[in-house]
Amino acid sequence: MKRLVLIVAVVMMAVGAQAQNCDSIMLPYFRWNTEQMERYLMQAPEKFEYRCQYARNAFYESDTMPTGVILYDIADVQDKFTGETLPANYVVDLNTLSYYRYNFAWFQLVNRDVEETICFQTPGSTHPYLVVRSIMEMREVTDLWFNEYMATRQNSQD
Repeated sequence: MKRLVLIVAVVMMAVGAQAQNCDSIMLPYFRWNTEQMERYLMQAPEKFEYRCQYARNAFYESDTMPTGVILYDIADVQDKFTGETLPANYVVDLNTLSYYRYNFAWFQLVNRDVEETICFQTPGSTHPYLVVRSIMEMREVTDLWFNEYMATRQNSQD
């Protein structure tokens, strides 16, 4: 059953993936150094795509809070580079929200449980909850996506 849910999630993300902006998502990973990001993209395009997809897979919005998650306020989230927190009325935009810019990983690891999903209240957004998948789920979904991505690339080269 869990595998079916992951496959459905991969398909849904593949549909939405094109809308998300990899540059916006990945630039904080490179500390806003566009030249470094472009070099990385040229030298290791598959790694770049994997890291981008991993960050895309971190989040989804929900109208209901998933069962058994830890709930935080979006205003608890900090920019890792400036230390500023997000405003309580922050409007989520999954096209540009960067897992690498904010301290979401800290929230995931604070309880030392890589299988724990967390959730943020986002009253300023269209959906009241921003869900951050567990690290394990992020990896599983990304690995499934990446295997499909590489198979598609291989088939297009044949």
